[in-house]
Amino acid sequence: MDVLRIPYLQNMFPDNHSRIADRLIASGAVVCIDKINWKDFPHLLDVKIFTGYCDKRLWLHFIVCNDFVRAVCRQDQDPVWQDSCVEFFVKQGDIYRNFEFNSLGMCLSAFGPDRHSRKSLDNESMSQILRFPSLNIETLPTESFPTNWSLTVAIPLELIGLNSGSQFLANFYKCGDETNVPHFISWAKIDTLTPDFHCPEFFAPVELVR
Repeated sequence: MDVLRIPYLQNMFPDNHSRIADRLIASGAVVCIDKINWKDFPHLLDVKIFTGYCDKRLWLHFIVCNDFVRAVCRQDQDPVWQDSCVEFFVKQGDIYRNFEFNSLGMCLSAFGPDRHSRKSLDNESMSQILRFPSLNIETLPTESFPTNWSLTVAIPLELIGLNSGSQFLANFYKCGDETNVPHFISWAKIDTLTPDFHCPEFFAPVELVR
């Protein structure tokens, strides 16, 4: 798989997140989550991520089309993978971090060498992850009707040990374990017998370019 090169973007100020989304769509790197890895789960959605970084943050703008939206989790570190969920996993050295978000922006995040030896991100660190969802509790659609939604996320570079020029491994996912149509799709292909995103051996190369 070719290296995903994420560009540097100036003047990415969080107080105008709608303009940031437009900027990411216009000038960011495009990631398509389009790999069906398990034949028992053939449901494929249209999911794209537009990503760039600035001096302090990595920006991810997720766009999800025709999703049967489930958003039961209402607190950080809830099991958001059961909801309509988008995810970013990043590996530096022997440690990888998972950042998982439901459509309301609730986040589950932890770090460790494998799926079993993980430590949850502390509350202070979680509060530094900015989230701007297109949906809120009042505007949640009925799960039986396909809906489009988006989520803009900003993760501090310092939190994941990245800076300009960093080369690392990552994968991006869309899932919904308990949605009307369970699905598990990815950016980089995964070769396991059953759905499993905690597989850093299948992460693909990424670089922050300037």
